Amino acid sequence: MTDPIIDPVGPVLQTGEVARAVADAAVIDNAGRRVDVRDRGSYVRIEVEGGECVLRRATIADELGRPFRMSELELIMPSFVGRIDTSSDVYRFYHGHTSTPDTDQKGARA
Repeated sequence: MTDPIIDPVGPVLQTGEVARAVADAAVIDNAGRRVDVRDRGSYVRIEVEGGECVLRRATIADELGRPFRMSELELIMPSFVGRIDTSSDVYRFYHGHTSTPDTDQKGARA
């Protein structure tokens, strides 16, 4: 058994094809970070270390083998851990008020 991730962030998704593709995309889009995927039967919990989880539409589409819209993710995501920034191409789950080049100091999209 592995140690739990300290301060994990990420989505909780209903089990299915999209959840599997998102889990695979999480590993790709968060290279260098530990990603735990916990299959709980009716839902999948994706936890990423380091206080940030990035999911890119293009990566999910590649894993699905078909076009993908981020709104599909919203339909199967009853919950998530952390805060969330959303766009049509990237979802970012994070802790606190960290900023990245495309967000302002409060974590909101610029």
